[in-house]
Amino acid sequence: MINQLVLVREWHPLVLILIGLIVGLVVYVIYRLGNPSFKETRYKREPFLSGNVSPGESKALHIGGSNLYWGFTRALKKYFKPLVGAHTGIVNDYIYWFIITIAIVMVVLYFV
Repeated sequence: MINQLVLVREWHPLVLILIGLIVGLVVYVIYRLGNPSFKETRYKREPFLSGNVSPGESKALHIGGSNLYWGFTRALKKYFKPLVGAHTGIVNDYIYWFIITIAIVMVVLYFV
């Protein structure tokens, strides 16, 4: 059944080049359809802050990673606490868990 789903059994570099040219042509046509009267001004590249004037320095716009996901990690604290303890930072442990996971997946796929 899998052989019926595979339509192309060989790699054809000319087909890849043809697809690349077609995609490039479509991108160029979309680019040419753009607004030719667009004039870049000082304010067109600034971030939109709901109509508020942006502060002068970019650090005032930065939201730290500890603040960005605070509510998410706080709500799922019972879930994240064991995960943090399980991450030892030792590569051998990660390889061990990877091999165990692959073995379980192979066993499930064999019997299903």
